[in-house]
Amino acid sequence: MANRGAPALANLAHGLRDLFFPPACAACATAVGPDEFLCPACLAQVKALPEPACRICGLPGHAWHCPRCAASPPAFDAARALAMHTGPLAETVRGFKYQRRYWLGQGLARMLGQAPRSWWATADIIAPVPLHPRRLVARGFNQALVLARGLPPGQGPALIPRLLQRKRYTRPQVGLDPGARRRNVQGAFAVAQAWQGRVDGAWVLLVDDVFTTGATAHECAKVLKAAGAERVEVLTLVRAGSAHS
Repeated sequence: MANRGAPALANLAHGLRDLFFPPACAACATAVGPDEFLCPACLAQVKALPEPACRICGLPGHAWHCPRCAASPPAFDAARALAMHTGPLAETVRGFKYQRRYWLGQGLARMLGQAPRSWWATADIIAPVPLHPRRLVARGFNQALVLARGLPPGQGPALIPRLLQRKRYTRPQVGLDPGARRRNVQGAFAVAQAWQGRVDGAWVLLVDDVFTTGATAHECAKVLKAAGAERVEVLTLVRAGSAHS
């Protein structure tokens, strides 16, 4: 099980700090309003993905399909991200994910909630990319689940936090080349037995924090398609890479 107390303690410490010090920008520490996590100057540096982009993986600089998707299409059908993984936003995501600054997840989730409704509302299921239990205990929370909860509730798709399971512990993907990333996560995921029937014929929206090469999304989509999913799309807060990557 995850260390359920860690996020609560982090939020408590952050709240107590705010009693004595004004809220600060997550990237540059400039004072911000109580509901803000980036100051206007840092927010202005958040870069939307440029067009055109690959219609499958979203890599900028390709009017139809990028060479990688054309040569070896991934198991997912499309991937979209709100912004490029660069500048203050990238720094904020790293602080949230690796420095256990759990309170940043509230602002990042609100940002993901600004994704166009057409990107996610017609899906049947929203599924966060899972963490292995060992990493979940160490981190205290699944960043993908925190972000997925930022999508507006209502009559849209159902959020199923444990639709996917990470059945094999893998090393972090950071620093690995594309081939190593694919090998690292190969066979690492499974659809939870309790939800096998729900996946059949469904359109599943995978949610994660960062899209880099798509290796993790590909492996998740593979097991979802094998369980009968009709369509799998990916939504992330940020996307690494550029038109020249």
